Amino acid sequence: MKISNRQLFWMIMMLEIGINLLVSMTATIRYARQDAWISYLLAGAAGIVITWIAAKLSSRYPRQTLMEFSVTILGRWAGKLIVIPFILQWFWAMSLILRDEFLFIRLSVLYKTPDWVVIGTMIGIVFYTVHRGGIIAIGRVSELWGPILMLILVLTFVLTVNNLNWPMLLPVYADTGPALIMEGALAPVSLLGESILLMMLFPFAENPGKATRMVLLLGVAISSIFLLLGILWVIMTFGPAVGGRLQFPFFEMVKLVYLMEFIQNMDIFVMAVWLVCIFVKLSICVFVTSYGLAQWAGKTRSWKKLLWIVAALTFGLAMLVIRLNPPAGVLLKGVWIRYVLPVNMIAIPLFLLIVSSIRGSRQ
Repeated sequence: MKISNRQLFWMIMMLEIGINLLVSMTATIRYARQDAWISYLLAGAAGIVITWIAAKLSSRYPRQTLMEFSVTILGRWAGKLIVIPFILQWFWAMSLILRDEFLFIRLSVLYKTPDWVVIGTMIGIVFYTVHRGGIIAIGRVSELWGPILMLILVLTFVLTVNNLNWPMLLPVYADTGPALIMEGALAPVSLLGESILLMMLFPFAENPGKATRMVLLLGVAISSIFLLLGILWVIMTFGPAVGGRLQFPFFEMVKLVYLMEFIQNMDIFVMAVWLVCIFVKLSICVFVTSYGLAQWAGKTRSWKKLLWIVAALTFGLAMLVIRLNPPAGVLLKGVWIRYVLPVNMIAIPLFLLIVSSIRGSRQ
């Protein structure tokens, strides 16, 4: 199974933009208010650094996934133990992605559709795609829909220019300060940091090397620019007071597109593309989890059999999260930002890179 660098670029783009554009904005505006765009600037820079560390580490072992080079670096037992948090992270991420998808669908179009229908349909499509086509099918879908995503976003920004109120960005820095701006940056950076999935995708590139690393960094950088424009547009449209209360402020902003009495209802296009982003991200997570678990157990060729287990567990976890309905702050800040960001996205990749560098220099 091989994918091109171009397909990898679009996969990273859709992975980074989809959820981040809709989920992280509200939390950031609540902390940083009209300075939320500064938080997104910091988050973009941090996301590029996290991506660089993961890509640098992967490029030292271009033919191995995280499951394999962790054993190469630390030995069999330590190498297998240190990747367990990543397996837990992927299951957690998939259940939250499905929860957000369900909330968005229910609030937007299918008000009375049972949760298990919405969740089960998406899992069924993802399962079929990954089982039949693996990473190649995901790459082709990303390559097809990635440019459409960018076109829709550019059109959205252009068609909503008339709604922008520049004084909404003022005063700059005076009402917040470094602590609140940094606090606001945690949500977007924790989602941009999901680029560490590249440690599982890197060896599937046709010619993994410096060009692959550059493509990955470019994908995160361009995603950060789109997210920055998104938060600027939301603040200048709604202001920090209203924007911080909306569950999906970017989507609400798209609903305001109304030009020349015939260009309207752009939200249906954004919804369609966003669902494709969810599909791509979920497909990547399902593939990585199944393949990673198979490698971890030493049964790489049986990764498709593990798809059944991964799909069933993901469905159960997503339904549990939906039924318990914990506050979004607990899910995002209490778990994702407090543990996954510092441990899985920063500490472990950095630790592996340092140990690998030391061992490499000694050899």
